[in-house]
Amino acid sequence: VEEGEVVGFIGRNGAGKSTLLKLISKVTFPTSGKLTTNGKVAGLLELGAGFHPELTGRENIFFQAAILGMPKKDIRSKEKEMIAFSELGEFIDTPVKYYSSGMYARLGFSVAIYLNPDILLIDEILSVGDASFQDKCIRRIKEFCRSKHKTVIIVSHSFGYLIELCHRLVWLESGSVALEGKPQPVIDAYLRSV
Repeated sequence: VEEGEVVGFIGRNGAGKSTLLKLISKVTFPTSGKLTTNGKVAGLLELGAGFHPELTGRENIFFQAAILGMPKKDIRSKEKEMIAFSELGEFIDTPVKYYSSGMYARLGFSVAIYLNPDILLIDEILSVGDASFQDKCIRRIKEFCRSKHKTVIIVSHSFGYLIELCHRLVWLESGSVALEGKPQPVIDAYLRSV
């Protein structure tokens, strides 16, 4: 994946898509081979991954952003924007153990996108939450991608979003690349195979 690309990954469950994102983000490490990243990586790999259930949404913003390397002064300067983007204003001081999966997605996406990473990893976030929030995420990703130096890697079963967002698509089958290319032809080939 080159700098500035938006690349999507598709495939059946168990094909290795989420594992690939975990390897890129160094949540797990390869048993063989080598994977190299250049730049700051932030991602949404699992809803609420890293959130502490007893902490409030606001506390988790500081907790998660600090773990991902954002200085405290930067977190403070972006806190209001993150909360506004998440649309969780009235719930932001509620412990996240009471949040729905959609609320987790909102908070997680808000933190990840405001970290201003060089590489943004997104695993199925575009299929969670209501349509208006999904559209808002798409618009934010498009804004993020306007810089030719930002890279986005998306795993999703939402083919419409992948066609709209991605420069190219990679179809994984049992941990190997089955096909890669422009989104629509790759999706068409994948759908013929299932």
